[in-house]
Amino acid sequence: MERLLGKKKITALLFLAFLFGFAVLNARKELPILQDTLTSWRESGGTPAELIAQIGSAIDENVVEKYTFIDAYGYIQLILGKEEESNFEVVKDHAGKLYYTYFTTEINDVSEEAAKTKNLADAAAESGATLIYVMPPEKYIHGFTEFSTGIPYNMANETADDFLERLDGYGVDYIDLRDYLDESGIPMSEVFYNTDHHWKIQTAFWASSQFCDILEERYGETLDPDDYYSNLDHYNVITYDDIFLGSMGRKTGRFYTEVDDFTLIYPKFTTDYSYENSISGDLVFTGRFEEALLATPVIRQSSQPFDTDMYGIYLYGNPAYTHIENKDHPDGLRICVIKDSFAVPFSAFTSLRVNTVDLIDPRFYEEDYYETIQNGDYDYVVLMFSPENIVEEFFPWE
Repeated sequence: MERLLGKKKITALLFLAFLFGFAVLNARKELPILQDTLTSWRESGGTPAELIAQIGSAIDENVVEKYTFIDAYGYIQLILGKEEESNFEVVKDHAGKLYYTYFTTEINDVSEEAAKTKNLADAAAESGATLIYVMPPEKYIHGFTEFSTGIPYNMANETADDFLERLDGYGVDYIDLRDYLDESGIPMSEVFYNTDHHWKIQTAFWASSQFCDILEERYGETLDPDDYYSNLDHYNVITYDDIFLGSMGRKTGRFYTEVDDFTLIYPKFTTDYSYENSISGDLVFTGRFEEALLATPVIRQSSQPFDTDMYGIYLYGNPAYTHIENKDHPDGLRICVIKDSFAVPFSAFTSLRVNTVDLIDPRFYEEDYYETIQNGDYDYVVLMFSPENIVEEFFPWE
């Protein structure tokens, strides 16, 4: 009995020593970060609640060996054969792809979002522009995606169907890319990343070509009559193996499912661009497509690519406002894209066929939408939110 108690005491002491040592290491690492957080909070004049939130976030993001613990936890879940993590925050299908989801038995009410889209379409028409809603595919693909019994499905596709039906009733034009996915030539297993909620860059390239083809068919535009821009033979296609751990993968670690490759696509042909956004201030990026529109140093400078959002290489992510000018098409179309992050590579590829693409991210844009559209001299206004993002946050205009 005494021997058993001795072992327990030693175990307890070792555990306490580990906790103490871990706390010291974290204190040494995070104290300067917390000091910077406090200074920033004072300068911004924030509230005490904001300070608490910022401190909590700083501590969570800078824990010593954070990703080692996440990797270990994910590996244990893999060994146990679990297909969900953190109380269904992330789930896995039979093919190993990860999803954000939640339990529900009915679709979301999108009547207000549809009405706001109708109002914006009317405002666009008054300025001579045509509004088109472009619906990206949902990662859950009917007929392909399979969950085990008990894994929830959030009914995002059904919500999107209801939304588009309402737009049809309002007479607002839309393009449902889900209807063309079977004809894309892309295997359903390759449409989305394993570890991220976004479509692959290859899928965004296809979607841009499909969008421009439909503009030609429905509206008589001449954007790519010889299919030059839609031919991948005219592009550099570079694949970086096992380099991308997406938003869901960063929650589950590298071992819970297969890490993604990342493919970079940019033109072989000569291009001439001007690019600016609301984050860079007066700084204007100019040059070829890859010089102006791609943050390629992200690939080269990252010593830990699993910490890097590779998807944000295109157009530098999601500023509130982005302006792209293709100087090779001075008389081309002017398009405004009100969007979520699905539209980022899509818009970059679309810009090859037009003169101007302006991007607005409703999560950060604080200007008047109606005024922006009416003063923009646009030919088309494109709303592009994925099925999961047909929510109030992305429709902030009155």
